[in-house]
Amino acid sequence: MVDIDLDRFYSRRRVIEGMGVSALGLAGAALLGCGSTTKAEPGAATNAGPASVAGATKGGGLPMTAPKIAGTPKRGGTWTSQVTSTYKQHDAHTALATNIYHHIGDKGIEPHPVTNKLLPHIISSWEVADKEGTTLVMKVNPNVQVHDVAPWNGRRFDAEDVAWNLERLGGLYADRLKIPLTSFQRASMVANITKAVAVDKDTVRVTLSRPNNAFFAGLTENRVPFMPKEVDDIGFKDPMKLAGTGPFQMAEWVNDQKSVYKRNPNYAKFRPNEPYFDQHVQIVIPDTAGAEAAFMSGQTQIQAAPTPDKIAQFKKAKPDANLYTWVDQNWQHIRPSVEYGPFKDFRVRKGLHMIGDYKAMGDGYYTDGWAYQASLSPMFPEAWGPDKVKTLPGYNPDTKEKDRAEGIKMIAAAGYPNGKGMDFEIIFQNPSDVNKENATRFQAQISAALPDIKFKLHPYPDSASFSVPQADGKFQILAYTITAAPDAVIEFTSQYHSKGSRNYGHFNEPALDALMDKAIVELNNDARTKIMDEAQQKFMDEWMPMYVLYAQPVKNMIQGNVGGYDTTAGIAYGYSANTKVCRWYYVDK
Repeated sequence: MVDIDLDRFYSRRRVIEGMGVSALGLAGAALLGCGSTTKAEPGAATNAGPASVAGATKGGGLPMTAPKIAGTPKRGGTWTSQVTSTYKQHDAHTALATNIYHHIGDKGIEPHPVTNKLLPHIISSWEVADKEGTTLVMKVNPNVQVHDVAPWNGRRFDAEDVAWNLERLGGLYADRLKIPLTSFQRASMVANITKAVAVDKDTVRVTLSRPNNAFFAGLTENRVPFMPKEVDDIGFKDPMKLAGTGPFQMAEWVNDQKSVYKRNPNYAKFRPNEPYFDQHVQIVIPDTAGAEAAFMSGQTQIQAAPTPDKIAQFKKAKPDANLYTWVDQNWQHIRPSVEYGPFKDFRVRKGLHMIGDYKAMGDGYYTDGWAYQASLSPMFPEAWGPDKVKTLPGYNPDTKEKDRAEGIKMIAAAGYPNGKGMDFEIIFQNPSDVNKENATRFQAQISAALPDIKFKLHPYPDSASFSVPQADGKFQILAYTITAAPDAVIEFTSQYHSKGSRNYGHFNEPALDALMDKAIVELNNDARTKIMDEAQQKFMDEWMPMYVLYAQPVKNMIQGNVGGYDTTAGIAYGYSANTKVCRWYYVDK
């Protein structure tokens, strides 16, 4: 066996240094990692305003706040959260974002929520088994069971299930299932996979076409919960027929009204004491005002509070509610399709970047707490931090007028003076307030600078309808949210490589492909970082495949009688925190 430090890219020290302690405040996460027993403190006044997060900045992020609630965990009860609609996509391997398997499934390997260190879960151990780095061996936890419903009836989830998930995630069954390969948007997480086989009930052997130093990290990604291998035969039309290995199982589904997940009584064999709640209920409240009212009345237990005025509003209505904050791995962007004529020209892509006002977009929606980001999330040790990104042309608020003038010149030189001859629409999901506002602000900024441009807005009613043109690359430009992959090379590859599974704009640059193909097999950490630094520089100077707006802040209000939320707070979970409702509980104080 080859002894390779599989956590080398995600040591606690490197991640904290990479994100910038002063900028993103992850030094405060030491309390989380060391199991602090301090009681939650009510929101305190700060220099930034009576309801702002202490240390929150405009462009530099905000500190991590993860109070641990003192008290004895209370078993039972219902965790209730709000969604804008019930899920439309139920296949965990092809769904655009959150789906049923974030509630009824589990991931193979878990990330530590703060350090991103790889932690065992369904897969209990893993190793590179040959000197070439193309054979991987994984062991499966023997205590994982599929829900005790037909046709599974509580059977063990074993190596055959894991092997099936790995191959299917990689798109190896796309032809057989008659599903477009582009729909397997997480294929980059298991890049280079050619085969996965069950050696026995406990052991999976994976064969790669070439080394992939991020394969195990890829299995911690937010969108890769595992499913039992029979689901293709069951189908994904009826959610009540689906089952998984998770802490909760299907109980009720009323389309666009609510979904109910009940406690899996066998889960404690895998994770002792979990879950604490008897039920997890999601109720559909399509508008923001209604969702906020539900939290303030105590109907739901969690609510986003993106701005200081919202924090103040919730604290006034629910004085005992606790605020949890961090800079998220979610990042907002505007993505052009390079198959649309004008966007084939780098001068047009770069020119629009120079014109756009990133500070205005971040301030406009969040007020504070957001962080500057270029091609890579600041969660990665290899990424350029917010302080550096803020100094770059186009991002720099102090040189915005100069940069805007330069952008207008670049677009004119490409043959579109004042935007004349450019006629396109920007698509986005209408239920997403942040995507809608970013699209609207970007349209206004570009139209003001290029008065002859024709720039329309095209909202889609939900994520399912939006995912079709996005996955097919049939758009001119879009506004959307990306959740960063768990590794810098996977992230850059999936977003920008010509074969990247999330390269929706169909960007194709051989030099970029060559860099990522080199980076994915590089085992020397310093050499890998150097490759990624070169890629980030070329992204800005030569490629500009999209406009990364900012890394978004998380500001979540949690009802005061809820404990355990601190155990999952942190940048590495993203929206897969839904899989961790099992670790939260009501508290007897």
